[in-house]
Amino acid sequence: MDILSKEDLGYMALFQSMILIVNFFQMGVIYGGYRVISFSVLRQRKTNDAVVTYLFLLFLVLISCVSILNFFISVSWFWTIGIIVGLFSLWGNWISNMHIALSRTNKLSLITLSSIVLSFIAMPLLYSHSIYGAVTLVGLQPIFLVFFSYLFNKDFAFKLNFKSIVYLRLIIKLGFVPFLTGILHYINLQLERWVIGLDLGMKALGEYYLVFVYVGLFSVVPGALGNLNFPKFMKALAQNSSSKRDLIRIFRLYYLEILTYLVVITFGTFYIMPWLIKAILPMHEAGIRYVQIVIVGLLFFTLLDPISFVINAKLHYRELLFIYISALLISVLCYCFLYFNRLGSLESYSYVSVIFYLSVSLGYIMYFLLKGIKSYNVNN
Repeated sequence: MDILSKEDLGYMALFQSMILIVNFFQMGVIYGGYRVISFSVLRQRKTNDAVVTYLFLLFLVLISCVSILNFFISVSWFWTIGIIVGLFSLWGNWISNMHIALSRTNKLSLITLSSIVLSFIAMPLLYSHSIYGAVTLVGLQPIFLVFFSYLFNKDFAFKLNFKSIVYLRLIIKLGFVPFLTGILHYINLQLERWVIGLDLGMKALGEYYLVFVYVGLFSVVPGALGNLNFPKFMKALAQNSSSKRDLIRIFRLYYLEILTYLVVITFGTFYIMPWLIKAILPMHEAGIRYVQIVIVGLLFFTLLDPISFVINAKLHYRELLFIYISALLISVLCYCFLYFNRLGSLESYSYVSVIFYLSVSLGYIMYFLLKGIKSYNVNN
């Protein structure tokens, strides 16, 4: 990050926003496909064909839209590349989910690490053409991940079959609402970036870039633990012979893993990270303060997020949507209050992030106390 100016980092934050916006168009097929394969490995081939065919159609639609738009206004290469990288990121996300659903996490870890390491071949470009190098660095990782995944997983081979689109009904049915809640979460993240850029400028957005990197890295381990434990939870719940004790055992182990991670990451954030940033990235030293504010919300959110296992397992999707819509509305109101009253600052906007995560956490607690425990007891 020290190679790029704060203005460049601001543009990279918007480039990553474009990648995430492309992810919005997946309509839940990624998570839905993951759930279908988790329930039955025998459906892997049909599910893979349907999802990849959908992604191919999405590629054609988005590129066609850009081409048509280019007749009326000049579309920067920056945004076009963002769309292409976003599609590869989406493809890589699907492949990662297939690995997890098929219990190939060790292979996925090796492929992911290899793709990250190989993407660093773009590092020399950072020194000569910083923004081009940064875009290439971001784009190469999902491309390498897709390439190596197909190289080492022969059963990942797909056939573009437009008849398989019919199979998407089942996939979308299982994945759309969880996808929608993920969208609401991402909207909040993107709203933060655009509000900071609009109110405080690109340099301020670049100064806040450390928070964006931190939030992304922070969520990697909880996300991986959730992906590993959710299939176990669903399989235990699906078996009629499973007792409440089996489910409690899975939850207890999962919470122990989460708690261990939170203790380690909290210690590292307050005692190790400041020293590392000052030594390696001194120009981002100001961002440490904002990270140490945002982590408060992340800790509560991560601690209570396993309750979403129960919500998804019981298909209580209305409650899940209500939690995230309420949290997003609270966040939007806070941003509007700060922006229109000219009270916006990087510190005040970082507190809005905390409010969003605390609102979701409070929603989880209310759900669990009012409905989660009761619905589980009735069915057991």
